[in-house]
Amino acid sequence: MAKVTLCHEVSLGARVLIHPGAVIGSDGFGIANDRGRWIKVPQLGRVLIGDDVEIGANSAIDRGALEDTIIAEGVKLDNLVHIAHNVKIGAHTVVAGCVGIAGSTEIGHHCAIAGGVGITGH
Repeated sequence: MAKVTLCHEVSLGARVLIHPGAVIGSDGFGIANDRGRWIKVPQLGRVLIGDDVEIGANSAIDRGALEDTIIAEGVKLDNLVHIAHNVKIGAHTVVAGCVGIAGSTEIGHHCAIAGGVGITGH
């Protein structure tokens, strides 16, 4: 786990492999407009990572805003994957490189997501 950053409230399951440069548990992109100014919304959730998960190099997994960001058992993430706040990824799903998954998206079990895909949530 060379040069891996684990931030706030991260729970790792057994046999989790994290490649260099990954950042897990940083604040999500929580902002709100307040009379023409952008203000930060506190991020209070956690990141829960199941057993046998692999996280590719330079990937980022944001902690939840109010709920948890959950990566279920057996998930495999390629390099340069961004997972936003409150995302839930079901067991044994694979995500190829350069994928962005927006906040509060829910992905089922045994899914395969091709490289370069952007998935919107909310």
